[in-house]
Amino acid sequence: AVSTLVTDGFETYTDFSIDFAPWVNVDVDQSATYGFNGFDFTGEYQAMAFMIFNPLTTTPASTDDIGAAHGGNKMAHCWAATTPPNNDWLISDVYNIGTGASFGFWARSMTADYGLERFKVAYSTGSTNPTDFTVFSPGTYVQAPVEWTSYEYDVPAGVTGNVRFAINCVSSDAFILMVDDVTIDLGAVANTDPVTPVVNTALNGNYPNPFNPETTISYSVKSASPVVVEIYNLKGQKVKTLVNETKAAGNYDITWNGTDDNSQKVTSGVYFYKMTAGKYTATKKMIMMK
Repeated sequence: AVSTLVTDGFETYTDFSIDFAPWVNVDVDQSATYGFNGFDFTGEYQAMAFMIFNPLTTTPASTDDIGAAHGGNKMAHCWAATTPPNNDWLISDVYNIGTGASFGFWARSMTADYGLERFKVAYSTGSTNPTDFTVFSPGTYVQAPVEWTSYEYDVPAGVTGNVRFAINCVSSDAFILMVDDVTIDLGAVANTDPVTPVVNTALNGNYPNPFNPETTISYSVKSASPVVVEIYNLKGQKVKTLVNETKAAGNYDITWNGTDDNSQKVTSGVYFYKMTAGKYTATKKMIMMK
């Protein structure tokens, strides 16, 4: 058994993207965000969790004003919510960890003018639902200084197997939490394959619920098979087909943005989502609120 290191400096993801798999972003606060006066970039001001930020490609370039990444050109930014506090989650892929595992990264506050940024570090046993995470960073929260600072947290004793790690930004009316150069030490494991062994085929649920404007549905497939995931209204009429293809064994997340098959926004109310995979069929309820 050999300890394996997984690293990610966010360099391979599209500038200003807020959906960059295998990371999962969950925006619990759903608040619009502050931007940066005098500098424009794709997606500024929108509700989001974390964004891949490249100060070299803003208009104009903002390196001198906003600060450079810790390594490379890109980093993950969590912008202040206009309706504080932030409750934003940057959730890792699933990793099979052994004893002695740890989760580390570099972080800083862009400025102390509005107070320092705050975060927590947590793990789950594979879920992307924030309520399923256990915080293992010290205190109520950790404050990031204005200089790039290295953080590393040992996974609690006894926690092994498949886990996800998360950085939860809980800042209150600050400005930007900047994160870069994540390092995951998988610890002493015989198998360091980061792919989760799938126990069964299942429709696992959606988050958030109720939701507005979008929700993420999670499901798993035990072995390769055709998978269909569809949305229905209370009358039993099909509203949207989200998935209709053969899927390999694995865990999946699919986002529904509240539109029908014609890309028209649906009305608020109760909807059902149905998954069919081989002989497996399951239906669950969700509520869209406006």
